[in-house]
Amino acid sequence: MKFKYTLTTAALLFVILEGCRVASFETKSGASALKTESGSGDGSPEGTGDSKPELPTVEATPSVAQIPLPAGAPATVAPNKATQNNPTQNMDPAPIPVKQVLTVTMPSPEIKGGGEKIQAVAKLNTQATPPVVTWAITGPADKTDIGSIDKNGVYTSPKTNDKEFPITITATLVSDPTITASTPLLVLPIDQIFARCSRGNIMFPIFAQVYSLNSTATKIPDFSNPAEATKVTTVCMDQYAVAPRNFSDGFPDVPNLFEYFALQTTTILVVPETGNYTLYINSDDGAKVSLDDKLLLDNDGAHQAYGPTSEDSQTGGYKEVTLTLTKGDHKMNLDYFQGPKYRIALELKWKTPSSSTYTYIPTANFK
Repeated sequence: MKFKYTLTTAALLFVILEGCRVASFETKSGASALKTESGSGDGSPEGTGDSKPELPTVEATPSVAQIPLPAGAPATVAPNKATQNNPTQNMDPAPIPVKQVLTVTMPSPEIKGGGEKIQAVAKLNTQATPPVVTWAITGPADKTDIGSIDKNGVYTSPKTNDKEFPITITATLVSDPTITASTPLLVLPIDQIFARCSRGNIMFPIFAQVYSLNSTATKIPDFSNPAEATKVTTVCMDQYAVAPRNFSDGFPDVPNLFEYFALQTTTILVVPETGNYTLYINSDDGAKVSLDDKLLLDNDGAHQAYGPTSEDSQTGGYKEVTLTLTKGDHKMNLDYFQGPKYRIALELKWKTPSSSTYTYIPTANFK
């Protein structure tokens, strides 16, 4: 009985050991297969020298997405076989041509009659240099003389003109006559004092703010006090060259304002050379002139201007001062007020170092 029990125990132990050996072999075979698949060593299994069954070889096809890229490397895209042999596939698209646009500008929207000149300017958006153009002007059919324009775009107003009229200045591109541009210009009467504007320009470099005054005003007002002055419009002037005259025209857009008004004017006086100058102001009614924020001439108050007629003063109405001016730009302010209708005057003249007579300060010396 004891022998039978011993035999049974030995058989059971053999079965257990055999099972462990088989399990160990399968585990090592699986590990060896994994190492071989991942490219380890020479592909020989580790462990015992027992042979292992050969695994079927599968050829993997790598894809771009499966291959890690180095940091910073540009992503790649698999070629499209349908288009990789098309020679036009990767060509840049044809550039879209830029449409040529011609423009014409003027330094001022208005000009006086009397042979005044003004330069028209043509520009083409596709080039930095001035384009080659031809110039032409058109105007009212009933106007026999509308002025002229030369090949360089310089317009000259008619020598005589007593009524404002519009013209159109047109430029035509020589290389393509289908491309044109134009701009309007208003020609003013020769004796018109004020022009419409929102700021000074080359033709009318003196900027003036216009105020209406109380009918009791006897001097230049405090422009900051609405009880004394009410701003109504802005205008520009080419010179302070209003000789004593009757005035009933009013202002552009405010034609009924011809008495009890004031002007607050600003400009830059361009002194041509350093030296002694004499400045002269003649006004009806009051005026004050400041240069570089310093009051030089005070001719304020209600009075006539100096002039040749019985309606003018034969002895007063003007002031003058001699001073040394340096060459260059000087800030100028001139304030003026007009009392009761109809007589007005506002003349600013100078004697230069090279002249002994008074002349109106030219438009070219303002900016």
